[in-house]
Formats: sequence, C-alpha cells, structure tokens
Amino acid sequence: MVLKYPMASAYVQKFIKSWLNQVEEGEVLEEVYDSLGVSLSQPVSQIGYKIYTFDGGAHYHATKETVAMCSKGTTGLQTWQACIAMCQWVTDNSHIFQNKKVLELGCGVGLLGCVISHMCEQITFTDHHESVLSAVRHTLDINNVSNANVSALDWTASGGVEDEIDVIVAADVVFDPTIVPHLVKTIKKKLSSPTDRDMVAYVCSTIRNKETYSTFIDEINDQGLSIHEIDLAGLKSVYFSGTDVIRLVKLQFTT
Repeated sequence: MVLKYPMASAYVQKFIKSWLNQVEEGEVLEEVYDSLGVSLSQPVSQIGYKIYTFDGGAHYHATKETVAMCSKGTTGLQTWQACIAMCQWVTDNSHIFQNKKVLELGCGVGLLGCVISHMCEQITFTDHHESVLSAVRHTLDINNVSNANVSALDWTASGGVEDEIDVIVAADVVFDPTIVPHLVKTIKKKLSSPTDRDMVAYVCSTIRNKETYSTFIDEINDQGLSIHEIDLAGLKSVYFSGTDVIRLVKLQFTT
C-alpha cells in the first residue's frame, strides 16, 4: 500500500530524523540511513500520501495530504491532531455510529469520515473550499468508500444540507473566532430540525488559543445547546502525539 501511495519526501525526512533523534543512543540499521540518504537526494515534495489504521490493521485509510500548514488558501489539506484523536475515539466507540446517518462539518481530506464510513449507514462530507472537496473525493475513491456524499457547505450562508442526519461530527474546526458563531449556529440549525431522530453532535478540538475555545463554549451556551465534555484521558493512538491539549464535547438541542 505504501508503494502504491508514496509519502511526501519532506514528511519522510522529518519522520526519519525525528526517529533517529529518539534512538540516537541505540543501534540503528544501515537501511534507515540509506532510506534517509535516498530521500535527501530527491526533490523535496510537500504533497504525498499518509496511511492510517486505528483498529489494529482491520482497516487502513489512505489520504493525500500536504505537509504545509496552509496550502491553496486553506488549512484543510492536512490532518490535524484533534482529527487523529477523534478517529481513535470513534473506533473505540463504534456503537455510536452503527446504522446511523452522519454529517461531517469541515471534513478536510476526509480521514475522520472515512473511518466512520465502516460503521455508519451513510455519511455526508462537507466543506466550503473547492480544493478540500476535491481532496475528499479522491480519498473516498482510493479507499473505496461507497456510502458517502460530498457537499459544499458555507457556515456563513443561509443554506444547509437537507439530508436526514442522526450524528454530526467535526474535528479541528475551532480555530478562527470570527467563524465560531457561524459554526455553532450551523450545528444548532441541524440539531433543532423537526424530526423524530434523537440527533447529537460531537466536536473535537485542539486547544491552541484558550480565548478562541472559550468563545466556542460561550456560543454553545448562548444558542441554548446542552454540552457534555467527554474524557479522553485514556485515549491511545500511535499517531497521537499526546502533547496537544484535546477536548471532545457532545452537543444536543434542548427545548
């Protein structure tokens, strides 16, 4: 699978150097240095594939990502830590999504939704940036995901996704305080839609700026949504650094 979906050389170099720093006191195979030498001799590529598994190899998920924090005017072309943490939490709590219809807000390259697709009945991926929507379509194609839709969704606009939904998910979408109110209103609009479904939303965030996250919590309270924080203390994933502060909340509409 790695040969079919090669990683970005910039990522390979960073990974090997980081690994060497951690084992510098131990014995390292010559092949590791050979791999680093080959990577350094090649033109630096900022875009490549990453392959993830969160269930011990039962399912693998390939995504094409950039190593740059911002590319083509968006941060959505890279998988961030809150998404990785949520992928592991989703895998550990798959019963929540079984036979459910799921909506993902700010889907990025689509890793989270790809993981959920193995559990749910149907999932709709949404984002507003065309480069991101193109990337998620590619993710669905290479991972053979057949129970998914992809839709453009601008939180600041009046429209929305009309599909019937049981669960809303979003990861690493709380970073711009000017967009946070629109995000929460979008969630409330969907959760408060007339339906006999008991809808719920899960939002996972990396706390980069405490004031921005406080704005998110305040907006939830202002919109009359109930909020429950989910404990992630025992969460373990080979991809999860453990150094970032991650928060996962469950939101519901209360009348």
